[in-house]
Amino acid sequence: MIDEMDSYIRQFNLVAQKIRQYLNQQLKDLNLTASTYFFILKVGERGTLSQEELFKVIYLNPSNVTRRLNRLIKLGYVVKEKSPTDGRSRVIKLTALGQQQYQQLLQRLPQINQALVDSFDTQQRTILQQFLGIVDRDLDQLLSNKGDELNG
Repeated sequence: MIDEMDSYIRQFNLVAQKIRQYLNQQLKDLNLTASTYFFILKVGERGTLSQEELFKVIYLNPSNVTRRLNRLIKLGYVVKEKSPTDGRSRVIKLTALGQQQYQQLLQRLPQINQALVDSFDTQQRTILQQFLGIVDRDLDQLLSNKGDELNG
């Protein structure tokens, strides 16, 4: 009974931890981690992002975003500059070194992504993608309700 109480939560958590470990291993030579590569990827895709836009894209609280951004600034991968449209806000941009890391990510991520599902055939990959999409959608719904149903 106890094993069934959290079986889905436990399984999702274990898989997520193993994916983070694998990503950390694969991105170590770029001085990126599972928690920082996504920043480089998203800023690289868009050119510039405000910190508020980054909060929305990354799904982390502001203090975690700030801490990870500071690490990337220290590594010389990103800079914060005054927004050209609103002098009160700041935008995040990749440096030349950050742009190199972004290009490396574009080459490496498809291989890393593929390695996660190598043992699946095409149909299984499609089904997995559908299942993950449903879980993602349902979690968005649960989060938008802020757990009201669970808390009574």
